[in-house]
Order: sequence, then C-alpha cells, then structure tokens
Amino acid sequence: MVDAAQQHPDSAHRSLRAGSLGVAGIAFFVIASVGPMSAVVGGVPLAFAAGPGAGVSGLFVLTGLLILLFAVGFIAMSQRITSAGGFYEYVGAAFGIRAKRAAGYLALLSYYAVVLALWALLSVTLAGFVVEFGGPEISWAYYMLGGLLVVGFFGYRDVNVSARVLGVLTVAEVLIILILNAAVIFQGGAHGLSAAPFEPSRALEGNVGAGMLFCIAVFLGFEGTAIYSEEARDPKRTIPMATYICVGLISVFYVVTTWVLAMAFGVDGVQGAAQQDPAGLVFAVGADYIGSSFVDAMKVLFVTSTFAACLGFHNAVARYQFSLAREHMLPQSLSETHPQWKSPTRSSVAQTVIGLAITLLAWATGQDPIRIVFSLLIAIGTLGIVVIWVLTSAAIVKFFRTETNEQHLFKTLIAPTLSGLGLAWVVVLLIKNWDVQTGMPGTWASYLPLTIAAVLALGFLLPPARRACSTR
Repeated sequence: MVDAAQQHPDSAHRSLRAGSLGVAGIAFFVIASVGPMSAVVGGVPLAFAAGPGAGVSGLFVLTGLLILLFAVGFIAMSQRITSAGGFYEYVGAAFGIRAKRAAGYLALLSYYAVVLALWALLSVTLAGFVVEFGGPEISWAYYMLGGLLVVGFFGYRDVNVSARVLGVLTVAEVLIILILNAAVIFQGGAHGLSAAPFEPSRALEGNVGAGMLFCIAVFLGFEGTAIYSEEARDPKRTIPMATYICVGLISVFYVVTTWVLAMAFGVDGVQGAAQQDPAGLVFAVGADYIGSSFVDAMKVLFVTSTFAACLGFHNAVARYQFSLAREHMLPQSLSETHPQWKSPTRSSVAQTVIGLAITLLAWATGQDPIRIVFSLLIAIGTLGIVVIWVLTSAAIVKFFRTETNEQHLFKTLIAPTLSGLGLAWVVVLLIKNWDVQTGMPGTWASYLPLTIAAVLALGFLLPPARRACSTR
C-alpha cells in the first residue's frame, strides 16, 4: 500500500497526525460536509420543484445506488493508497503525474467553490433570521467575514476539536429532521401514507435531469473519507467502514425524508408547493405538523448545519492544499503542519485569507450573494466534483487492470465501470441543465463549464514540478 506521508520522511512538520481519527470522527466530518439539514431545507425543495415532483424519492434511491457503486471501487483503491490527497492521488496512480496534478487542481477549484457558495447562503440566511427574531439589520458580508474567521480558527487547531464540534451539530440537525419525519408519519400526512413516490413512472417523469442534478448535489462531500486516511486509525479498516456508514446513512436519510415531505403535501401537491415557495417548504411542514416554536428551532439548526458543512469543507480544502503543496504542486509553505496539533495550519490560514478576500471583493463590487456567489459557485463546484468522480472511476479500473494482480472483478472492474458511466451521464445532465442551476440563461454564466476544461488542461500541460512525487 502506498502511504503518501511516508514519501516525505525528511520532514515531520509536513505530516498529519496519524491515528487521531476513528470511524465516528471521520463519519461526523463527512456527514457534516454533506449538511443534512441545509440540504433538506435548501436543495430538496428545488429537486421537487424542477424535477419529477414526488418522484424525487425514487430518484434518491437511484442516486444512492450510483454512489454506492462508486464507493465499492473507491474503497478498493483506498486499501492501496493512503493520502490526504484522496482522489487526485488515485488518478495519479493510474494515469501519471500530469493527470494527478490536473485532478488535484480541479479538486481544489471545486471544493473552494462549494465552500464559498455555502458561506454566501449561510450569511444571507443568518442575516435574515437575525432581523426576523428582532435583531439589527446587518449586511451579509459581516456574517461571512466573521464566520470565515471562526472556521479558520477551528481548522488551525487539532482536528479532534473540529470533530467534536461537528459531532454535536450533526447529531442535532439529524435529530430535528427525524422528529419532523415522525410527526408527519404518525399524523398520516395530507392524504394518508403511500408508496407512490417510489413508482418508476413517477421517478422518471418530468425533468429527470434537473431533479437528478439536485439529488447528486446534496451528496457532495461524502467522498471526504479518503482525505482523512493519513489521520485515521488503521486506515485499511477505518476508511471502508466510515465510507459505507456514510453512504448508507445519507442515502436512507434523503430517501425517507423526501418521501415524508411528499406525504406532508400529498403526492400530487408537493411539486406545486415547492415551486410556490421552495425556501419555506420544509419550514411550512414543521409549522403545520408540529408548531411555530419547532420551526424556530429548525431555523437555528439550519444555520448551525450550514456552518458545520462549511467547517467540514474547510478541513477538506486545507488537506487538499496541504497534499498538493507537499507534492510541490503548490507553494511549499502550505505543506507545513502545526508542531503540536499536526493540523495543516498554513493551508488553513491561506484558505481563510482567500475566503476573506473574495468576500470583500464581492461586497465592494455589489455582487448579489445568492444569485452570483451562491448559484454560480455551487454549480461549478458540483460539476467539478462529479467530473473528478468520473476520472476516479476510470482510474480505479485502469489501476487494477494494469498495476496489480487483484482478481475481484466486481470491486475493481464492474462497480467502477458502472459508476463511471452513470456519473458521466450526470455530468451531461449538469451541463444540459446548466441554466436551471444558475438561473442566468443566455449570459456569460453559460460558459462557466469551460473553466473545468481549462483547469484540467492547465494541470496536465504544465511541466512536472522538479521534485513532484508520483504514486506510480
């Protein structure tokens, strides 16, 4: 098995703390990055509105199976390669140093885009909630600047500090959604309980592509288990277990919750309700089935959920930057870790500074934080990450066919091939429905997908760094 940290034995200050995270810690990081509460409130209503209505539950079943197929090959690869670089290390192991750097740069762009988009969403939402609860009206930028500094502090510290914070926030947000689900089920929904949302005819009606893009988007971050492999206790056991737990829990959570929301409005009524008020859909269910005080608690936990997702992605970006710098693909200073906590402190600080600069630029130029910052960045981040999943699927097939004697065909050939084809179809859907995501048809935003190709080309065509390490 290749261990990236062992390729740099000359510098202990460029290594993360081995054995510091168990299955639960990694699972909390990953589930927090997915942001169950923020995804249910912000993403799921859009899937209902733009996609097949109540059939979204069936689409989540398909999405969960696709992600599970991907996870099978991904786990097989994680047994061979341990690195904070995660996917780009896998791509490099199969296709060489140029492909490795291209995938690494794309991963960095994509995760930066996602985390900044989430910050914009959180800041605007928090500003609105503060006014709603009687507080002062303050610009969204102040909340974003303050939040970036708080998360930067946690990213600077021992990784277990972040894990404990995420653990508390993740349990709270999942619990309140489960309470909501139970209330709707026990009261029988709007017109009784029904399995109709799982009928194939419903799942595949309407704009399946638009529905699928929102379904796949709420899974972003599940792949983060690999990023913490250098810090995991017994990575060959911890990473597979954490991955299967995360994929299973996330899939079941979304399948059940979307079914419950469909029951709350009725199979034929949920799409219209989502189209009329997507931002308030889940809060309306809470008010109707439990009460206004419960909705207040939901709003608070929506804020903490999005904060947890930002913290989870911050840690992922910090480790991607750290690993790329350690491979001499970014400035070397970003690969230094804290002497006591062994956290990627330089990378965390750099990420915080970049986030602050982008926030100030958007604020100074009067950019709409939702229409521009959130919508465009989440679209480009989602597309970039799914492209990386496709590249990883191809890398898994190539690696096990040419580099090893592994004979388990389902894990190393069938599952990654099927997931690669399915995810490539998702990439086509994302591009085809680009205007649905951005809400800016016929503008310069239509050309943003070209940035994916440009970043891949930049990483591939630049000459290899003088001391870059290949996992081959």
